[in-house]
Amino acid sequence: MSENHRYNFLDSSRGLAAFVVLLAHTIKTFLPDHFSSSFDFLWDSEAAVLYFFILSGFVLTESVSKIKLTPLSYFNFICKRILRIYPVFLVVLLITFFLFPLISSQNHNWLSEYWKKSPDLYDLFKQAILIFRIPNDPALRLLPHDWTLSIEILISLALPFLAWISRKNSLFLIVIIIAAVKLLPIDNFIFDFSLGCIISTQKEKLISGWKKINFLGHAFLLFLSLTIINLDAFLPIGPQNLDAFMIHFKSWGLAILLIAVISSTGFQNLLNNKFLVFQGKISYSFYLIHFILIAILSQFNPEISFPFALTIIFLTTIILSATTYYIIEKPCIQVGKKYFTGQKGQ
Repeated sequence: MSENHRYNFLDSSRGLAAFVVLLAHTIKTFLPDHFSSSFDFLWDSEAAVLYFFILSGFVLTESVSKIKLTPLSYFNFICKRILRIYPVFLVVLLITFFLFPLISSQNHNWLSEYWKKSPDLYDLFKQAILIFRIPNDPALRLLPHDWTLSIEILISLALPFLAWISRKNSLFLIVIIIAAVKLLPIDNFIFDFSLGCIISTQKEKLISGWKKINFLGHAFLLFLSLTIINLDAFLPIGPQNLDAFMIHFKSWGLAILLIAVISSTGFQNLLNNKFLVFQGKISYSFYLIHFILIAILSQFNPEISFPFALTIIFLTTIILSATTYYIIEKPCIQVGKKYFTGQKGQ
């Protein structure tokens, strides 16, 4: 299995997670009575975001796996992360600033929780910093869902060190991360990145172990994964209590799912579908853009049927995301690879 092959199917899995987030937000806006139902596991946006973080931990650890941790390699790593996250974020943020009048008068659904304050240029500047969330309240930010980007940036600062510890002793890493989350005022999403980090450093053993298991064993692990992800539906103690015990209970199931994806050629063949790969490559822009499009459509046509709303939002998000990917994201990735690794971007 080549590195490029691996990169493609992991992209596809990220794209599917981004679609789950879009689906959840669209249902919550245009089909709110059905948002909480027996089928809501199909649009579990919380699980999708946790998968983003686990996958980021895996992919970023892969990217530094053959690089010695030095001040220069750390500097290069951080520069590439900045070039990966900030440029398209700043463009979408600026566009949203000018579109604010079109999205700020939500008064009939859950979106009315957001865009509580009309921003000025100083607000735009503060929100552009991202790593320091000023203001932190999503209701006062132009992009309410940009909290995930803040976490990506902040935990990226620690990722090379997490990867170094995991290469030395993965068990030690998970023990100290759980202890740190429990005992210190540290963001608990570092746990999810650490799971991805551990899967990366132990991937050869995990893949070998998966291949030794028969079909029934694979089916059991997948069933176990889905059961853990939806554990709050089976146990009466509630998701907050589960998280208090397991940090993020869904992440344990999602980690099993990622192991299945990196180990199973069957999953990889499915995910290497050209459209899924394409959507995966544009998934960052897709995630950033979709929420604003939902708000605009909700403002202009709140009574539109759900199928039409989903179709319009999905297709428009795909078109705009592809545009920002080829004009902004891809060139910035190439700059990062050229100047901070000496490699030409793919």
